[in-house]
Amino acid sequence: MRKLNGRHHLRYGSIPSTHAINSLLDSQHAKNHPPHKTTTSKLTGKQWSNLKSPIKDVNKCLNGVRECFNPLFPLFSLGSKVVDHFSSRFSFHSSSSSSDEDLYHHIQNLNQAFRSSQTAPHNIAIIADGGVKKSQVATAVTHIWSENSLVQHLQANSINVISIEAELMAIHLGLIPTMEEKNVHNIIVITIAAAKKFFESKNDPLQNMFIPVTSAIDSFFRKDGRNKIQFWFCPSKAKWPKHKLVDDQVKADKCAPIFPSKESHLFNKKKECDNILSEWQDSFMSNPKRGQLFLDFKDENQKVIKPTYAKDSSWLPSIGFTNSLCARFPRMTTGHAPIGEYRQRFLPHLPISCLCSEAEVQTREHIVMECDTYNPSTRPCNIIINSFAHFLADNPSAFSFDNG
Repeated sequence: MRKLNGRHHLRYGSIPSTHAINSLLDSQHAKNHPPHKTTTSKLTGKQWSNLKSPIKDVNKCLNGVRECFNPLFPLFSLGSKVVDHFSSRFSFHSSSSSSDEDLYHHIQNLNQAFRSSQTAPHNIAIIADGGVKKSQVATAVTHIWSENSLVQHLQANSINVISIEAELMAIHLGLIPTMEEKNVHNIIVITIAAAKKFFESKNDPLQNMFIPVTSAIDSFFRKDGRNKIQFWFCPSKAKWPKHKLVDDQVKADKCAPIFPSKESHLFNKKKECDNILSEWQDSFMSNPKRGQLFLDFKDENQKVIKPTYAKDSSWLPSIGFTNSLCARFPRMTTGHAPIGEYRQRFLPHLPISCLCSEAEVQTREHIVMECDTYNPSTRPCNIIINSFAHFLADNPSAFSFDNG
């Protein structure tokens, strides 16, 4: 297999050209007035290609959303898809669950599959990964192995894309040159991306990105009845050595952003969602309706936890063990609980002292940090959310109506 090392820039579709837009405007204007002698609609294709002007420069430079959808592409039609003709020629392998035991067995099987892929020159292993840094620079890296040697190292960079696009581009980088080799029949792709998307027929905002890969896969299978592809999913937390080499290279890449650049559809969508979420968080943090006693917890990285809709929200992952904990934690967080401090404000006819007789007013701070009724060894030592969750889990009567 020929060796090839290089760096490429990801390329996607573009927005409608200024030439097309100007021609449309000129034709509409011509209904009432004759076109100006210098109108762009009168330019021939050759004249337009030779034209150098700010009009063309603006179209090339200003951000916009890249074209991403081609609903009429033949390989996406029912009966013409790769899965319709070659369903037995590709397969997907992943861990049955996220448990450490299942992950261990999956990695053992992955080791065996990789060793098998290195026994002959017609067997190839592709290890691909991609990621996006805070600078919005995306890096896609692919290592191609044959007969226990790294024969190709490919890398691509782009901006204004999301991580799934970078990961899929890494697969693209490896599959295209590998499937073009004459004597390659068995390919194993090791990745963390959703490679199944290449074989799906549903409308997808990445469809234009799938076209070259899907077409190449279709040609690869038609070329020889022995040709097969296996996709193996390798989570980053598994730290499988050869995948970690690729992952480390992705993280170490320091390619500078290239501005300006058009945005992918998914990046534009993510940016809009991030803006909405940021406004929501700012509104939440500054809203007096949160209450004067609302506790601002921090996560393990010492950052104040803000509300989010992703990954089971902000607080639930730390408290979602039992129904009781889920009920008592919000009471403690807001101060709206069966304690003296709350009764003093809203139910003054009820007793407000603590059952331990050490506090005239039973406050939240007294319960958590001072009250001898509860195990002192479980008291939180900081404002980290997990320490408060552990306190409530070890003291079932805290902030419970059964103790009110």
